[in-house]
Amino acid sequence: MDSASNKLDEAVRSEEAAKAVSGLEAKYASHRRSQKLEDGTLRGIRVVVYRGWVAQGVARVHTRVIETPKLPEGGSRIPYWDVLNANLRRHVALAFPDTEVTVHLGEVTGTGITDRHGYASVQLEVPGLAPGWHEVQVTTSGDHDDSTEFTGTGRVLCPSPKAKFLVVSDLDDTVIRTGLDEGMVALRRTLFRDAHTRRAVPGMASLYRGLQRGVASKRGTTPPEPAFFYLSTGSWAFYEMLTQFLQLRGYPRGPLFLTDWGPSDRYITRSGEEHKKLALARLREAYPDTRLVLIGDSGQKDPEIYLDFARANPGAVAEIVIMRASDASAERTEELREQAVDFREEGIPFHVADDAMEAAEALHAAHLCDDMTMEEVETEMGAVF
Repeated sequence: MDSASNKLDEAVRSEEAAKAVSGLEAKYASHRRSQKLEDGTLRGIRVVVYRGWVAQGVARVHTRVIETPKLPEGGSRIPYWDVLNANLRRHVALAFPDTEVTVHLGEVTGTGITDRHGYASVQLEVPGLAPGWHEVQVTTSGDHDDSTEFTGTGRVLCPSPKAKFLVVSDLDDTVIRTGLDEGMVALRRTLFRDAHTRRAVPGMASLYRGLQRGVASKRGTTPPEPAFFYLSTGSWAFYEMLTQFLQLRGYPRGPLFLTDWGPSDRYITRSGEEHKKLALARLREAYPDTRLVLIGDSGQKDPEIYLDFARANPGAVAEIVIMRASDASAERTEELREQAVDFREEGIPFHVADDAMEAAEALHAAHLCDDMTMEEVETEMGAVF
């Protein structure tokens, strides 16, 4: 029985199965597009521009071309129905593949072609770009004639080359309560809650603002702000909710690394572990002289991913902090806490924290945040509890 089950699992996960599912999805999406264009029911085209980043004089812009989603107007008598409806509609938004997009950053332009799910990644050479946020504009004609143009705007972050470190943070159960190790709880929170009703991990916003502020020198000089990158296995369909949540809760702005949940020719579903490892490798290659502060949780594979990265890149990690995801992961958290001593003897600055205050203590001891951060974290946690 186990042998048959394993064979079935291998077949489902095989490249052949992925190609078959991907092909069916592509045909169905193509039929939907053609029908909407023929009968005039297309609601319009939306160009989504995700937060990008600049490294070594190259700006990386990620965008998507989709049909404008028909979101609910609100007023449903069923609790959270409108939120669920909106989340599902964003996931099934009709994408426009093989569509040319033009990216403008100041006087620099570049072009790209969207993939089967409507995504395009464009790189622009922008040597000498000043540190900070810069506006980008993406235009396309979609499947319309060239006289009809659709535009989306976004921003890219150019980190200061003088920053002492950059922060890479997981999202689920690190800054936002999800409960990925609690089964249906995570599904309910993800689909039935929006940016206003999702709960933050108490104290983490204050901690991140403290990391952003840094530690002033004896002369009172403030160091350049570090860049923040948020890493999650969540879908790009949640991008707007997540960026709104981070803004509402006062987290530092930063680019997000999310995933496309749609099938491809290689796999039906993406590997979250592979996604995070690839993101870290990209950041290391982009900023080889800047150390990373890695913050995650005990609920998934963050500890193993961060440890593997630290071992493969000696000296590249300034600090690793693993938050306890939930009571469900308490046993695993304690195991990690015991192992942390061995990791530190190995030369890896690894710490486990039950809450934001314990995380702040570890980062404060590493001279990555100041005394005021400790007070602000305590105040925020006190206000919550």
